[in-house]
Amino acid sequence: MKTLLIVSLALLAAAQGKSLRDDDSPLVQVSVYYETLCPDSISFIVHQLYPGYYALKEYIDLELVPWGHASEEEIDGVKNFTCQHGPTECYGNKVHACVIDMASEEVSTEFVFCSERSDAPADDTNLQQCAEEVDLSWSEIQECVVNGKGDELLSENGRKTNLVSPTFIPTIILNGTYDQTTQDQALLYFKTLICNLIGFRPECLCRK
Repeated sequence: MKTLLIVSLALLAAAQGKSLRDDDSPLVQVSVYYETLCPDSISFIVHQLYPGYYALKEYIDLELVPWGHASEEEIDGVKNFTCQHGPTECYGNKVHACVIDMASEEVSTEFVFCSERSDAPADDTNLQQCAEEVDLSWSEIQECVVNGKGDELLSENGRKTNLVSPTFIPTIILNGTYDQTTQDQALLYFKTLICNLIGFRPECLCRK
């Protein structure tokens, strides 16, 4: 069964016109459109994305886009956001957007994972603890949230997400192209999928 899965994923990569990655070939571009309080987003980030990214980060160019099925309305110059799981999720999305903007890919991914694995991903206590764990200034993050920068970042995430028009969150796009089969495989076998795109690497043999 496992052999069949690996073969099918390899055929998928070939069908998409992507050869197995050589040492000097581009990184695999991974874009993840998610919501901070969406159970499916939480499950994917905690159980698939982060373990796979942690093992294979030198081969991945990761873009995290917190927005999902949110919407925006501007009244008298003030941006108002509505999120699928309520105002708390909008706040969590904004904090994530600020961290993604101010920190490196690796640090922001660690922060997002820390937040999403907690019992309340958009709770200030948990978010501040996650910031401290990855050596980010919580006061600088809060400044981004309240000074308008966070609103601009969320608006940009909304524009990016609307270009994709996802029907399911999280939506995972590899190398700039959405494919339903790739989406389904990524949700369950993210690391295996990436390994079949980059070719054999020792990291692909590790279970964790």
